[in-house]
Amino acid sequence: MAVAGKNGKVEIGSESGKKVVGIKNWSLELSLDTLETTALGDDWKNYITGLKEWTASSEGDYAVPTDKDGQSALQDAFLKGTTVTVKLYVDETNYYKGEAFINSLSIEDPVDDVVSISVEFTGTGALSFETA
Repeated sequence: MAVAGKNGKVEIGSESGKKVVGIKNWSLELSLDTLETTALGDDWKNYITGLKEWTASSEGDYAVPTDKDGQSALQDAFLKGTTVTVKLYVDETNYYKGEAFINSLSIEDPVDDVVSISVEFTGTGALSFETA
């Protein structure tokens, strides 16, 4: 069954995370190294799995950071170089969760549009999928 993207959200923090306000989209990329083990005489290539990694990004409208919202937590973690717990909600109850560094935080302030924010995360450690 298809899922409407309108119910997604991004939260920062482990237990009762802070919703990152103004977010319009997020994306998640999971990847797995494949290591070739083909030997002389093989007719087909052979592989084994290696390390996994994940990255995520999000974009939306900028909100003046306050202690109560996730945009403030993003900015603090970036400036301090610390990790954050990221929760990427697919709908109201199902989400991906992991620890990540913020490797890019971009704020754009055009004269003819709203101020926007974009953030890129690099996961450190495992990513989990939590269901209700």
